[in-house]
Amino acid sequence: MISDIKLLIVSEEPAIATDLQERLKSSFAQITSIYASEVRREISRIQPDIVLLHEGKDGLGMQLIPYIRKEVAKAEIIYLTELKDSIRVRDASRAGAFDVLFFPDEINALNDVLPRAMKSIQTKEVKNKEETIFNWGRGQVIAVYSGKGGSGKSLVASTLAQTLQLESSSSVLLVDLNLQYGGVETFLNIEGNRNLYHLTPVLHELNDNHIRSVTVVEPNSLVEVLASPADIEIGEQVTEDHVERVLRAARLYYDFIIIDLPTEMTNIVYTALEEADKIMYILTPDAVAMRTLNRVLSLFQTVGVDPTERLEIMLNKVNRDSEIRSKEVKERFNFPLIGEFREDSKKIEQIINRGKAIRTSKNERNNSSFVKDIQKLAHMMLGKDKKNKKSKSVS
Repeated sequence: MISDIKLLIVSEEPAIATDLQERLKSSFAQITSIYASEVRREISRIQPDIVLLHEGKDGLGMQLIPYIRKEVAKAEIIYLTELKDSIRVRDASRAGAFDVLFFPDEINALNDVLPRAMKSIQTKEVKNKEETIFNWGRGQVIAVYSGKGGSGKSLVASTLAQTLQLESSSSVLLVDLNLQYGGVETFLNIEGNRNLYHLTPVLHELNDNHIRSVTVVEPNSLVEVLASPADIEIGEQVTEDHVERVLRAARLYYDFIIIDLPTEMTNIVYTALEEADKIMYILTPDAVAMRTLNRVLSLFQTVGVDPTERLEIMLNKVNRDSEIRSKEVKERFNFPLIGEFREDSKKIEQIINRGKAIRTSKNERNNSSFVKDIQKLAHMMLGKDKKNKKSKSVS
């Protein structure tokens, strides 16, 4: 019996998890099983060496592969799928699965796959695994949120998405979840006739082609935009299932997924916040906004959204007359303040009124102070600040 290998079984079906445990208990001393819905909460604590990831007929399991690899770099993932689809096998392998078995037909092949996985764990360096994660399936989901209307979150979300796309080789998807009125189309000067709801027929088999069939490409930055429905009745038919499946699939094909969220706490907003790796909270420098953030944090606690190590504050509309300064924000809230955006409403309004996008090229001249501050945040997210500091210190 192998005592030093931690084996984790992930399945939404207790009977299958129990059967797998029975099959393997004579070979492995450390076996744990959890539901797929518990992976985000438990994977870092368990720190498994091998993960048997069972994907049922709902097709949701694959989106967990890059997340597990990011959280536990040493782990080898054996993907058990009930969907006999060669494209599925290809995507699972690209996402980072060590091996893919059709379940239950190929269950006996575990006797061959498990020893190979253990050998890989012993011989493969963690560094190589991190490089693999960086190349594919590492997408970061970033929710841009505020509990206060008029904070400028749609402007921040759209400009940040443009800037990340313009100033790197990253692939960026901007998702507008303001389902009643939209918002980002105005700032990007784009129009489209397809949206999130049009993915309904293929929700259970989403891939990059499906997502790109409903996105609009902003012509200046080439950022892809998944717009909200223009029809309110259609918007009401978008469910949390749409949001969960799209975000999990998008992780596999995009480096950054920026979500523009409405202020009210709905099931859809809750789902997006739960899926997000980072929650960028837009705070305006005034007392009302500070009180609202306190209420938001209380609401998070009530509904079960954990902001720990995820929530980051961005101070927007900063000017010389602001009643709240960054020092006070840092003293009041135990969350990092990662950006301050100067107010430049006159210049921004002129751009929007002329029907232009906020960003038009990488090397624009006479950028507004707001855009320069967004660039600074984008460079930090892309790791460019560290590189610049290193090169300066060497010289």
